Amino acid sequence: MLPESPPVLTVREVAKALRVSVPTIYRWVKGGELEAIRHGKQWSRGQAGRGGAIRIPAAVVAAKLQAIHDLCGTHDLDEVA
Repeated sequence: MLPESPPVLTVREVAKALRVSVPTIYRWVKGGELEAIRHGKQWSRGQAGRGGAIRIPAAVVAAKLQAIHDLCGTHDLDEVA
């Protein structure tokens, strides 16, 4: 039996949750601001994209959301929703 893996979200789901664009999520992943997991076949170095699916752990999204709310001065996450 495989070990249970933590829940992960797609780039689109993360963008919606954080209320930012999909390109912003890709930029954050590329810049190291958001931890991500890449699944699937990787493209060769000479091709335009990198290939594979990017997934972001739900815990990372929750931490980023909390950091955004802390930065904005919102103490209760329910107020934002």
